[in-house]
Amino acid sequence: MNSLAQKIDSLAAQPGVYLFKDEEGELLYVGKAANLKHRVNSYFQKPAGKDLKTLAMLEKVADIDTILTQTEKEALILEDNLIKVHHPRYNVKLRDDKNYPLLRLSLEDEFPTLSIVRRVQKDRSLYFGPFPSATSLRETLKLIQRLFPIRTSLDTKFTPRLRSCREEDVERGLCPEVNDPVQYREVVRQVRMFLAGKNEDLIENLMKKMTEESERLNFEAAAGIRDQIGHIQQIIERQKIVSRDSVDQDVVGFCPRGPAVVIYLLIVRGGKILGGRGFAFPPAELPDEEIIGSFLRQYYRVGKFIPRQILIPRTIADRAVLEQWLTELRGERVRIIIPAKGEKKELLKMAEENAEKFPLSKIDTEEERSKLLESLRENLSLARIPRRIEAFDISNLMGGNAVGSLVCFEDGLPAKERYRHFKIKTVAGADDYAMMGEVLLRRYQKALAGDHLPDLVLLDGGRGQLNVAQEVFKKLHIQGVELISLAKERMVEGPGREKTEEKIFHPRYPEPFILEKHSPVRNLLDYIRDEAHRFAITYHKKVRSRGTIRSRLGEIRGIGAVRQRRLLESYGSVEKIRAAAAEELLRVPGMSRRAAQAVYQFFHPPEKNKPQITSIK
Repeated sequence: MNSLAQKIDSLAAQPGVYLFKDEEGELLYVGKAANLKHRVNSYFQKPAGKDLKTLAMLEKVADIDTILTQTEKEALILEDNLIKVHHPRYNVKLRDDKNYPLLRLSLEDEFPTLSIVRRVQKDRSLYFGPFPSATSLRETLKLIQRLFPIRTSLDTKFTPRLRSCREEDVERGLCPEVNDPVQYREVVRQVRMFLAGKNEDLIENLMKKMTEESERLNFEAAAGIRDQIGHIQQIIERQKIVSRDSVDQDVVGFCPRGPAVVIYLLIVRGGKILGGRGFAFPPAELPDEEIIGSFLRQYYRVGKFIPRQILIPRTIADRAVLEQWLTELRGERVRIIIPAKGEKKELLKMAEENAEKFPLSKIDTEEERSKLLESLRENLSLARIPRRIEAFDISNLMGGNAVGSLVCFEDGLPAKERYRHFKIKTVAGADDYAMMGEVLLRRYQKALAGDHLPDLVLLDGGRGQLNVAQEVFKKLHIQGVELISLAKERMVEGPGREKTEEKIFHPRYPEPFILEKHSPVRNLLDYIRDEAHRFAITYHKKVRSRGTIRSRLGEIRGIGAVRQRRLLESYGSVEKIRAAAAEELLRVPGMSRRAAQAVYQFFHPPEKNKPQITSIK
């Protein structure tokens, strides 16, 4: 038995942190465990089930250190601290963990104030936020000052002589005596309700107060409260409510995106979205659950605002201990929820859509993208690093309105100015191979005439699409451009169990490549293929919609192909044509009075026994 195996065998069966090191003592990975012996042993047993990155890491492990802790929660905190200090190569690292601004209401003071802070203290104050920017928070603070006569931290002294009520507050009956804590506490209560999103309760409370002032014949005070209610109602109308649950929530959207893994945190407070933050990590061959768990452990910490609910897309191994730790940090129960349906599921979908669209170009991942492209070259045995990749997809419905798409990626990022659409012209019926051949021929005839050829061409499909591409390249005498096709295949593993595999076909190899599920190379190829598919589907829907509109317009007597085209160019959609008045339709180039009237009457047939009153004079 070698020294490493002996060390593993002698590990304690209790909570702690393990540190994997290479021969030179460099730290490779830090992990935590409820049972160190069991967890570390699991790495070195059954290697067939491990992902590529884990196997690559284990090959480098020459030594293991451990640090014992009393509880799994202590191990979780220690793991986070060690990752931040040592930046191990194989751990996910959160780079942008700055604190965003919060609004603090100092309830411990006799006359509470509102102030802008960036850390949560363990005091009796209430904290609201975080806000996406200091600008948005300052605007909120100004709004509150306009609605409620509450002090802010700008008031360095607070005496009747130095802090008299504003004249407009007195006129509106909204200014309590500055030396009357009871009246001031009522204002504070209203501010708390407003910031917590309990606007309906606040309005009900103010309506009751307005009635009381009216009954006392304090009509000026009642009018001031009436105006305050009106302002709050205007604000409510402008705010989009996304959840009837007024509990503060952070919603974690997760999306592997080729050169990066993106997490988008949607910030929901009082049922309304305050904003969001995106985080991009270098590609990691770790399970999605581990990346999400590592993000949560690093993002939430002492001084950070912690909401009562955190919505995540899938379960994580240390969910219970993480909930316990966050509950202690917040001082009240925190729940980590995996929504299955309803409003919470819709919020999660919104966060994931933001993760999908988060602009990677703003993230400093140039070095990581270079490594990823080099890994792509090695994994697929390509002749050179594919700096420029072009991908194609075909979209058709039973051969109707068939279109093709081309998307281009340069250095691992979308080059959208090079995206192209193709409307199939020469193929009748649902023949995907022939359609792909037409698109490739049209694209690379033009490329040979002056445009640059890519390093790699990616096709959505299997060996058949690849054969078509080879024939096109042979016909055009194109050499030096690599060809691959990507096909998704479902495999039945047992009763009720399916496994999806991505197969990559290459002209030089009879058998397809199969990449691991969490491989960054696979994520990149999936991302490029999915982008080509999305671009094709979008165009196909547009073409199909235009065809439907044009066919409806063709039913109108006197509206031929030219007038149909000009109507669509002028209005863009059939709904806008339907909504146009007859006089407006007459302004379309080439429309006569009779034609405009015919279009209007087609969409607005006169009702029986009702005289027609719309006409062009």
